[in-house]
Amino acid sequence: MAHVQAELASASAPEAHARGDCSSGQLLLQYEAILENASIGIAFTRDQRFEHVNPRFEEMVGWPHGALTGQHGSVVWRSQEEYGAIGRRVGPLLARGQSADFEHEIARRDGGTFIARIRAKAVDPRQPVHGGTIWIVEDITEHRRTVEALRRAHDELEKRVRERTEALARANSRLRDEIAVRETAERRIRHLAHHDVLTGLPNRRLLHKRLDLALTAARGGRCCVAVIFIDLDRFKTINDSLGHTVGDALLKAVATRLTEVLRPGDTVSRVGGDEFVLILGSTSGPDDAAAVSQRLLEHLSRPYEIGGYSLRVTPSLGISVFPGDGEDPPTLLSRADAAMYHAKAEGRQCFRFFTEEVQRASTLRLQLENELHGAIARGELLLHYQPRFDLVDGTLSAVEALVRWQHPRRGMVSPAEFIPLAEETGLIQPIGDWVLREACRQQRRWRDLGFGPWPMAVNLSARQFGSRDLTESIRAIVAEAGIEPDALEIEITESALMHDTGQTLETLRSLAALGIRISIDDFGTGYSSLAYLKRFPVHLLKIDRSFVRDIPSDADDATIVRAIAGLARSLGLRVVAEGVENREQERFLQGIGCDEGQGFLFAPPMPASVFERRFACQASPRQTVPVAD
Repeated sequence: MAHVQAELASASAPEAHARGDCSSGQLLLQYEAILENASIGIAFTRDQRFEHVNPRFEEMVGWPHGALTGQHGSVVWRSQEEYGAIGRRVGPLLARGQSADFEHEIARRDGGTFIARIRAKAVDPRQPVHGGTIWIVEDITEHRRTVEALRRAHDELEKRVRERTEALARANSRLRDEIAVRETAERRIRHLAHHDVLTGLPNRRLLHKRLDLALTAARGGRCCVAVIFIDLDRFKTINDSLGHTVGDALLKAVATRLTEVLRPGDTVSRVGGDEFVLILGSTSGPDDAAAVSQRLLEHLSRPYEIGGYSLRVTPSLGISVFPGDGEDPPTLLSRADAAMYHAKAEGRQCFRFFTEEVQRASTLRLQLENELHGAIARGELLLHYQPRFDLVDGTLSAVEALVRWQHPRRGMVSPAEFIPLAEETGLIQPIGDWVLREACRQQRRWRDLGFGPWPMAVNLSARQFGSRDLTESIRAIVAEAGIEPDALEIEITESALMHDTGQTLETLRSLAALGIRISIDDFGTGYSSLAYLKRFPVHLLKIDRSFVRDIPSDADDATIVRAIAGLARSLGLRVVAEGVENREQERFLQGIGCDEGQGFLFAPPMPASVFERRFACQASPRQTVPVAD
């Protein structure tokens, strides 16, 4: 293109015309042929008008052959303004002898346009307008469209690649998140499989593994391993009185204190409820275990500040030592458990080692548990009755039914021995139902004999009281016995009363609506809320015998008993003192306004037949001389 432009410029120069030889004519013919057949558009303008254009240029702009000659240069531009702008852009370049190279839209005669690549060159830079300008034009519309299509395709591809990359990145991120969540869940599952949910301590499964490892190491090193079984004394009272939220917080606080006592290589585990097990690996023997147990007693017995309460809970500890007390985890754990029950039997808040005596007691306890299952069916349970007396006029005011177990070989088994066992095994529910039914039948028999009438007091266990069908069950038992509901008095422990207070209030109200009297047994030993006590439809408070035993000599107990009596009066309740054994206690209780008394001073619990003979005619209702059966 540049060559054609140069040749055309030389052919138009004045020197060529001045020569006038025949060779110049031949050149002109050659150049004419080139112009006519060129595949690009070529135009020559002078004084802003077309002097000559080749066929290709005419074809591109849509003008007939020869029609552009003499036309103003602006006819191939879209507007006069655009033509002026192009001139201002190209003119300075041409005046400097430079080529103007640019791309722009050129107008067709029919109003259409095409994109052109344009090169302009002045024939004489000194006078680009008058000397003439050569314009070389190439239609690049299709090329531009192809480039644009390629660019769009490239952009679309880039967009899709970017979107796909982003989608893959998001999918990869989600996959990483899912993997992380799954790994966390798997770690959580593995942790839960071996740890207690509440305290985070190792559970029974991990305890066995750790104990196995400790025993293996001890066999190789010829040393001892101690297993300490820990149970919290009276934890159930706190749990029932203040609720499971407080109870759970207390268990976590106990777990924290246990870990503080741990030595390197020791393991502490929660095996259920309020029971924990400590493994002392590589100990020197019983003396080492005794020292750790003493630290545990001191550490765990300090007060706990839980939910605004200052709580005290003490542990009972049982210890077994490898190899003397067993060679495997089940044996060592069961014997430490047996030693713990022995510690409880000997007064609690102490530790005891496993011994042959403990083994015999544990075996007896298991045997007793098995025999207790059939005691009701075999007719071995019976009721004794203990009267309550009015401390003002001395009359018999009520009778309490107390369950006894007449064992065929052991004789009379103390309630203190089998009632806790019944509560642990769940037998307290059927035993309690039997007691309630039998007491109501006895009340009916006495009524038929013209004996009484006095209210019959029956103790309900926390499990019985927590039953949602309790009211209907009592209604059916009273109806079956044929007695009036007001002939029955239900005794509920303070701790049972304070558990699940919404349900408790509903149950108490439904019982009171039947006409049944309600008393709170063992008052002062739990954690009562006076606000709840005021709302409950309660008729009597029974002062626990532990407060009565040392009055009036013990000033603290005397103050507590006096306070309870005053509280009962302020709430319009009758107050009953349990465990009255001497006249000094009786006079003190009369002096503080206590309404009723119960205890060996007045009469011990006795079979129904003895009770009938003794109190059939109340000529001497306060007789304290023993009466034979």
